Amino acid sequence: MEWFIDGETGLPAESAEKVKKHLEELKKQFQELGIRRTGNGVVIASLIEISADGVKPVNPASLGTSENYFTDIVSANITIPSQQRDKTTVEEVPTETLASIQLPTAKRYVRRGRTELGFIAEEMPAEVKTSQGDIDLKALIAVLAAKITRVEKRLYGGGGV
Repeated sequence: MEWFIDGETGLPAESAEKVKKHLEELKKQFQELGIRRTGNGVVIASLIEISADGVKPVNPASLGTSENYFTDIVSANITIPSQQRDKTTVEEVPTETLASIQLPTAKRYVRRGRTELGFIAEEMPAEVKTSQGDIDLKALIAVLAAKITRVEKRLYGGGGV
């Protein structure tokens, strides 16, 4: 039996052919899933690029839907881009208007086998809901900040600590 070493892989020729064939099958599967290489990293389904610089959206994208969502997203920080240059028709909302929005009580519930603490979207007021009927955390934070400001004004007579 003769042993030939494949120059590209350093494996015996027969093994190298099996590995190359398997890699070609994986490439086809990745292409079908929308995964492709770029000069910087890997793009998944034309949504995100993973590279040494981090994970970036290729285009503004949503991850998940109300029906098909991620159970956990773990992050050291969440940054919400909120520059003036990206906005039009900006108007101030009176603190008292936001502070008067009634929020439901928090609930403890089990979802997908995990005990969680939070709110039921259907019980939330329209001001803190998305167009899909989910909870808009940015809007909820604005309402909570207004409620805190109102309490501070009552306690300290002018706001601020």
